[in-house]
Amino acid sequence: MAQDSEGKFIKDAKTGCTVWFKHYFEEDSITWTGNCKDGFAEGKGTMTGFTKGKQSAKYIGEMHQGKPYGKGVFTFWGDRKLEGNFSNGEPLFLNQDLLKQLHRNIISNKDTSNTYDGDNNAKNLFYDILLPKEKINGVVILMPGTWETTEHLLSSMNTFCELAHKNNLAVMALSINQRLTLNEAIVSLMNSMIQDAITKYNLPKTKFVMGGWSMGGLFSLRYSELAHQDSTKTAIVPRAVFSCDGPCDLENLYNNFQRKLNKNPGQGEPAYGIAEMEKYCNGTPQTALDMYNYYSCFTYNSKVGGNAQYLLNIPVRIYGDVDPIWWMQNRHLDMYDLNALDQTAMIQLLNDMGNPKAEFINAYQKGYRLEGNRHPHSWSIIEPVDCINWILEALK
Repeated sequence: MAQDSEGKFIKDAKTGCTVWFKHYFEEDSITWTGNCKDGFAEGKGTMTGFTKGKQSAKYIGEMHQGKPYGKGVFTFWGDRKLEGNFSNGEPLFLNQDLLKQLHRNIISNKDTSNTYDGDNNAKNLFYDILLPKEKINGVVILMPGTWETTEHLLSSMNTFCELAHKNNLAVMALSINQRLTLNEAIVSLMNSMIQDAITKYNLPKTKFVMGGWSMGGLFSLRYSELAHQDSTKTAIVPRAVFSCDGPCDLENLYNNFQRKLNKNPGQGEPAYGIAEMEKYCNGTPQTALDMYNYYSCFTYNSKVGGNAQYLLNIPVRIYGDVDPIWWMQNRHLDMYDLNALDQTAMIQLLNDMGNPKAEFINAYQKGYRLEGNRHPHSWSIIEPVDCINWILEALK
């Protein structure tokens, strides 16, 4: 899946001023040098984080309501640095021209099922959209990975967004980063966001491409399958679809999670994944296999690939960084645990069934997170120039 983007507030013991840290930083105390408003850091200043009394992170820049907001530099984990514009504590690393063209549209303020996480328990559901200054030639919908914020997505894909902007393509990022199943509620929410954007910004309904990272990749493929199976179920019918290292077969994903949990019972990700699938599929693959197959974009044990059969007539790309040595050395995982097995099987089946425009792109050792660490499961495995050219060709 993706990454934990939730956060926590920490109070300066001397001044009483509060600041915010993301969960994957281990700071247990902080100091803040700067103004304080209503108990939260505000304006320019310096925030220093400590772990067991030792300095472990520092932020120098603008703050608002305790979170990095505006220009700043965040250094952490010794030699890593995030520098640029921040928004609500998240990096929003777009150039100034794109920031001016970025709009947030709230669809609902009642996120009762935590469809979007990492927003400090806010209840807004929304989409962010980057609009070109001239006539819109097409639209790319980007789906976050599990726990990934839209800000982190846009920052990770900033070069892609710049190229889209130059080619008069609008880019949408939907605030959906929970659920491992594209159930009716999620489809309805996606339809509401997409239809709102079409109406509000006069978007060309027949010129959409969809893609996502991790579970966002699965959702992009599954939504496109629904659209091509029955166009009345979706707001658009994507002209092309891509997945950035997303899983395909939920039965296999469930079994992989079970293996990971057996190896290390304390792991949060597999426990979360198992609970999610058992809840929304109404059981395990042994008791509710039809539901697992329904929510999968590909079923390995089906002669027609399950729902993959509905992608025979459009360009399909799945990106992977197949580096088993990294996974073995850094996560104690083997090839059976990787998404690549199902990804390549899906593409091969689509080729065999007559879709020459189905491709697996192996971006070997291209995966690096926005935070600077090597990780095969990252947005960076998508080469921006090549992907934009592929999208433009699909929209002709």
